[in-house]
Amino acid sequence: MDNHEEATDLLDTTMGALATDVTDLTPQSGKGVIDQWISTLSESENTKEVVALLQQLKTQLESGSPNPSELQQILVDLATHTHEMGVKVGPEGDMATRLEALGAALQTVAGQLTNV
Repeated sequence: MDNHEEATDLLDTTMGALATDVTDLTPQSGKGVIDQWISTLSESENTKEVVALLQQLKTQLESGSPNPSELQQILVDLATHTHEMGVKVGPEGDMATRLEALGAALQTVAGQLTNV
């Protein structure tokens, strides 16, 4: 990411999208945010796994009939990677806290998919 402000804006947008009840989401709901993350994270070597997961997520959403169990696994894996990134960022500033919150939100959405 170019700067902290862009990073926090994208995190805030993502958190807003994830705050919606999973049953209210449409396959199109998060694609713009996913595209932004793919574009941003593609710039770094150490985020290739996350980019691959985001591509899988986007493919599922674009399929027209996403598989809930596959979506759930992708979200769980994204949550795990997000938690790990938060740990690597360290305690400086609020980025670690924001990444931890994003990881928790991804985990929550994944949990909601078991009820769909």
